[in-house]
Amino acid sequence: LILIKLKRVRNAIHITPRWRIAVRKFASLIFSFAVRGTRPSAGFTNPARRSNNRKRSCQTGRESNRRAFTLVELLVVISVIGIFTAMILPAVQQIRETARRIKCANNLKQQSLATLGFESANMNFPPGFQLPGGAMWTGLILPFLEQNNLYNGLDLRGPWNGSAGPTPNSLAMAQRLEVYRCPTANLDEAQFDALASTDRAPCSYLACASGLNNRESGPKPWCGMDEEDGFPASDGIYYLNSRTRFRDVVDGSSNTVMFGESLPDQYVNGIDYSGNGQKVDHWQIGSDEVRRYLSSSNNSGEVSECLGSTACPINSIMIANSPINDKELSFASQHPRGINLAFADGHIQFVSVELDHAAWSAMGTRDSGDNRLD
Repeated sequence: LILIKLKRVRNAIHITPRWRIAVRKFASLIFSFAVRGTRPSAGFTNPARRSNNRKRSCQTGRESNRRAFTLVELLVVISVIGIFTAMILPAVQQIRETARRIKCANNLKQQSLATLGFESANMNFPPGFQLPGGAMWTGLILPFLEQNNLYNGLDLRGPWNGSAGPTPNSLAMAQRLEVYRCPTANLDEAQFDALASTDRAPCSYLACASGLNNRESGPKPWCGMDEEDGFPASDGIYYLNSRTRFRDVVDGSSNTVMFGESLPDQYVNGIDYSGNGQKVDHWQIGSDEVRRYLSSSNNSGEVSECLGSTACPINSIMIANSPINDKELSFASQHPRGINLAFADGHIQFVSVELDHAAWSAMGTRDSGDNRLD
């Protein structure tokens, strides 16, 4: 098949302008290599052609069977190939990124369908995270992602750490689940978490807890909190022990964010509003850190392990002077110009990083009386 295509290329460009003669010779050279396995020499011909060449040479006084090409012609061919390569590679990279973005959107679609299946079975959306057990929304929807075996092995009461050796919970936290990994993010297989004393698989997606609150440390209220200490529950769909129903989404299910992309990176760290050191880490299935939410003695929460907020600018993790809480709670991605989001009605939308902040904030609230601005 390759020989046939090479021959077609050589025949297709047999009659060409002078400036393309070098390309024709290059194709003839490749064809000769493929057929004979050697470079055609200037004097190589079959006997019949050699006899005719001698006659023509006697008549004209010069060799008419010259097959070699000059250095200039070779450089021209190499330059043309280089130009074509430079033109094609960006397009190839763009196609690959488009495929990765579609795969990421498909992950969110599967999560959305699983969540709607959970809602149909339980008449409410899954909690953002449960206490006192410590299970997170990514673990609670596993049966609706065809991960029944993994789910059935979990102890939703905790603990989740591996300090006493491997347990079904700690092994599940370290298991790679493609549905929770954006291919563009290029996450590690698993990362060691010192607090959990075990390897954990990072997660590329956060559930939306708020559109107005961008803190999980310092004075309350915090993002992701339930009704406590005289403060109302978070204004998003997901929060501590939440049981949000469709009728609670007053702003409209097609206008309210359920999930969005995030960028976990333990090397991004800083000091939170309580003066404690924090890092940007997002995990799947369950956590002992969120179990300590209610009994936090250092006045810092860890809801950002599974929850985010549209009160934080998109891609805050990439903004050097952003507070560490903004970096932890922000939705972010490495896709050019935007991020993928899943809305409460199940549809997926790619949102630009240049979206007006007021409109972006409104997407995260469930009943604030505002609507998303397109």
